[in-house]
Amino acid sequence: MHTYYLIDHEYVVDEAKGYGEFGHLLAFNPGKRDAALTVTLFFEDREPVSFPFDAPAGKSSETNYSKWPVQPNTRFALRVESPVPLVCQSTNGWNVTLNDYSPNAPTKSPLGVRETAKSYMAITRLAQEWFVADGIVIDMPERMYVRESEWAVLLNPGDVPAEVTMALHYDDIVEHPLTVPARRLKVVYMDDIARRNTHYGVHWTSDQPIAVQWLRAVLWNDRDEVMAFWSVPCAAGPLE
Repeated sequence: MHTYYLIDHEYVVDEAKGYGEFGHLLAFNPGKRDAALTVTLFFEDREPVSFPFDAPAGKSSETNYSKWPVQPNTRFALRVESPVPLVCQSTNGWNVTLNDYSPNAPTKSPLGVRETAKSYMAITRLAQEWFVADGIVIDMPERMYVRESEWAVLLNPGDVPAEVTMALHYDDIVEHPLTVPARRLKVVYMDDIARRNTHYGVHWTSDQPIAVQWLRAVLWNDRDEVMAFWSVPCAAGPLE
């Protein structure tokens, strides 16, 4: 069995502000044998749920939030299990039109209709060590018209809670203990933890195999609208 993790998903419908976020899963089966996939959704606060998805041979197949057992305003992760090797990728779009992409979509944004998107490849194995190099929370409105926020996303698909140490490497090292419950996703808002306007790297160590992803959003410094955002699977250890 081949297993793929795509752990950064958030389905957003914010009626008050007019914001939306909507995502897709792409499964490319380059082989000659059709594949019946099992996709499992992991949440922050409840047990996982699964659904089937077919990946015919020789093509890329798409499925999205509208077809999944998930409600708006929910964060979640995906695990894709396949009897054949695949290439799995996720693409998510953030917009100011409540996920309405029609030419005449209304918006409450003073900047008009727009979208920004992120796309990333699947994590293909769990590990007990993870690393990211490019950490920085930017908040200096007197000098920059942008501000930047970051999140760490940790998935523990196993049946035992994971005890994790998150070490932030500045000129010194600051450690933060975390627990990721069994079969759960945990999202850590780095703005509440990291020193502002200072580059840092992060090293996670866990007593259980987990997956870790790094998110950053760029916003205007005078409003909460996203200018750009991206998502990077972290580097699995041990490093060679």
